Amino acid sequence: MPYTIGLDFGSLSCRGVLADVRDGRIIRSAEAAYPHGILTDSLPDGTPLAGNWCLQHPDDYWTVMESILPELRKNLDDRILGIGVDFTASTVVPLDADFHPLCRTFSNRPHAWPKLWKHHGAQAQAEKLTEMCQKKDPEYLDRYGGKISCESLIPKVLQVFEEDPEIFRETHAFVEAMDYVTSLLCGKPVFSSSAAAAKAMFRKEAGYPRSDFLAAIHADLKGLPKEKLAERFEGGTFAAPGEKVGTLCREMAQRLGLPEGIAISAPQMDAYAAMPGMGIAKPGVVLMVIGTSTGIMLLSKERKNVEGVTACLPDTYYPGLWGYASGQASVGDAFGWFAERCVPEEYVREARSRSVTVHQHLTDLASSLQPGESGLLALDWLGGNRSCLGNPNLSGMLLGMTLQTKPEHIYRSLLEATAFGARIILEAYRQAGVAVEEIWVCGGIANKNPLLMQIYADVLGLPLHVSCCTQAPALGAAVYAAAAAGVGDIFAVTEAMGDRSCNIYRPDPAHEKIYKTLFEAYKKLHDYFGRGENTAMEQLRALSEAQRKS
Repeated sequence: MPYTIGLDFGSLSCRGVLADVRDGRIIRSAEAAYPHGILTDSLPDGTPLAGNWCLQHPDDYWTVMESILPELRKNLDDRILGIGVDFTASTVVPLDADFHPLCRTFSNRPHAWPKLWKHHGAQAQAEKLTEMCQKKDPEYLDRYGGKISCESLIPKVLQVFEEDPEIFRETHAFVEAMDYVTSLLCGKPVFSSSAAAAKAMFRKEAGYPRSDFLAAIHADLKGLPKEKLAERFEGGTFAAPGEKVGTLCREMAQRLGLPEGIAISAPQMDAYAAMPGMGIAKPGVVLMVIGTSTGIMLLSKERKNVEGVTACLPDTYYPGLWGYASGQASVGDAFGWFAERCVPEEYVREARSRSVTVHQHLTDLASSLQPGESGLLALDWLGGNRSCLGNPNLSGMLLGMTLQTKPEHIYRSLLEATAFGARIILEAYRQAGVAVEEIWVCGGIANKNPLLMQIYADVLGLPLHVSCCTQAPALGAAVYAAAAAGVGDIFAVTEAMGDRSCNIYRPDPAHEKIYKTLFEAYKKLHDYFGRGENTAMEQLRALSEAQRKS
């Protein structure tokens, strides 16, 4: 029985699966947390971080692999055909000339460390890029929903250029973390064309932005692609997920305890990898990956301009299809923030006495409430807005509090707000003429919170197909690995290996009616604070930032 391995690198941990290439059955799975987690307040040596910083420790990537792979490969080395990697994006690693993370040399310099996808410190640079696109190449904005996101690669590179010129000069290349890990597995530079297109303004027919475009930002950036990006690696390979980019090299085989020569697939972005993991390969099907944030993805046979998409690009999921991606920056993060920082000790004691988590206790209490009963309405922008407004400087809001408001009321309003935010995104697709016919959901929260899933079904007005597969992105990486190993083309292996088992949540007509009213109120708040009529949120953010730096 031949197998492939899928490694899913998330924000806080890595999850791995060993899958049977004949039917996608997960034989083994393993997970390991990053020892250093996310660096938001300080570097490991205590150097403080100020502002919207989210960094990672690159050694954690190897620590988790060395923990996971022995569990997956045990007694099966000769039957493992391939390895596929998916990763958060854009998570950017500055490398030295020896392909080592620069932070090993400059350990006390924040810009030498990998910037996680949700690092929002490059917003000023993203706005500068958006302005330059408006002047010189509007087609870029059509591909990215009208704005360049601060979560993407080039704004993060520009932030280093402007804020720490020495680190910029010392950096041999800025690469995606997925490309860094996959290149080391292969023993040669390899790059994901999917990630480059979605996160680095890369076009298959033209490469990175033109030299005149970059020079218009700053004369010293004219040669950026060949001097600091993937193009500087002679013989570096750009490939789509499912394409074979190499085999497991001798050094990594010895380090990881696997046979040399296993096929390696081009890496994929984590949310995108869930698509083949769930067997989705046709237009009209929405995939929502709900975790700390939410990715919302669609396929189409044609290109449409959709407001606020993070990407509208060809061949990013499958060859011959346009791939759309949107998202919400704060979902599980928002629930976690409330449960960890805003719940009275009384509720913590009650949860402990019931032997449940604070999240579960709040969910149970919130489940007893009817839609609208809390009297509250929230805006779900605790991590800014990714789609459709593309503004990380927006912030959360809670409307309707009284002296009778309880924690479960607020918790439920946060759950509902994320559903309203998802509906805003789906309506943008429909208004642009992109079909929305089915909704499938996966991710860590999807199988843990039935209340949230029912709220989503009621708000979105369509049945919600919640995947029974708890490791859809990792399985998708294993599907890509099977294609790379020659088991079949990507469509054939997706058909064979994709896990379509699901639980279905159907809209409650009575709840739908109430949520329609609440959504209309949400949309008014969304447009009032998000489209420029009231800029109080940005003003408060700017004041807070200035005070922290003073």
